[in-house]
Amino acid sequence: MGKIVLDVPISAFPMDSLPVVRLMFVGTWNEWWSLGKLSVAPILKFERNRRPRRATAGAVMVTVAGLLCGQASAFELLPHRMVYDMTLSSASTASGINNAKGAMMYRFQEACDSWTSETNVFLKLIYDEGDQVETTWSFVSWESKDGLDYRFRVRHAQDGSTIELLQGKVRRETPSSAGRVEFSLPEDAEIYFPEGTLFPTRHLINLIDYAKGGGKVFSKTVFDGASLDNPYQINALFTRPVKRAKTAQWRKIIDGEAAPKGEGPRVHHVRMAFFALKSREALPEFELDVDYRSDGVAEFIQQDFGDYALSLEPSEFEALERPKC
Repeated sequence: MGKIVLDVPISAFPMDSLPVVRLMFVGTWNEWWSLGKLSVAPILKFERNRRPRRATAGAVMVTVAGLLCGQASAFELLPHRMVYDMTLSSASTASGINNAKGAMMYRFQEACDSWTSETNVFLKLIYDEGDQVETTWSFVSWESKDGLDYRFRVRHAQDGSTIELLQGKVRRETPSSAGRVEFSLPEDAEIYFPEGTLFPTRHLINLIDYAKGGGKVFSKTVFDGASLDNPYQINALFTRPVKRAKTAQWRKIIDGEAAPKGEGPRVHHVRMAFFALKSREALPEFELDVDYRSDGVAEFIQQDFGDYALSLEPSEFEALERPKC
């Protein structure tokens, strides 16, 4: 498994120096060559190894949210509540992590003019020396369907002590306008995002639309407010879903509530690499493997932070009511 990285400068970005967007393609060289979408140029770099790195585990789930911002979609996301069990999938010796366990609750709801999402994470990392670190992370967002307004709030605590509070909002003139984030916490924070940036639910809709159309590679800039590293360039590769016994069991349960009168939605497997636009690192901050149903429900998630990876599998599911508009 390798990484193909294209460094592409972006103009019209409100910073003193131009950022570089890394188009990082995840897969084998033969898989990507067969897509017929690559042009070999001097800026092409082939990365075989990643540098170990850490990240806030909870923040990754936010993105788990037509190709234009205002484009109508042929499907509807399912309002739902899902609880996931979190376990350690792998860990390098350098990470020092011996085990991990936790849970994540994700709630997605819809109104006539907006979407809201809520994520609550409890994670315990157990290290080789016997030390334990308990992390709690909560995130709430509100996103207007017209792509103009977005609000968010984040609380991150470690071993009972709050280490980060974020709260802010965005108002822009058009669904594709560049913009500035107005923070109330911390008041001195400042984030700009370029033209064409998507908010998370619109990104999820466009991602699934693209997969349903047979697309293989999808790359967009996304702002979700889950961390000060925003916005992210998210590069996605669609592949065939892996058969998982536990996932198959939960698919029947979800179909029983979400699609009781017919066949359940198709499942799309996507691997996403996240690059902070303000960083010039060639490797992503983290990667996600997700099995997305066509109604937006994530049946399986793996969060890869480089030196360790976490698996998330469903343990509770509840379909929520759609709005009567």
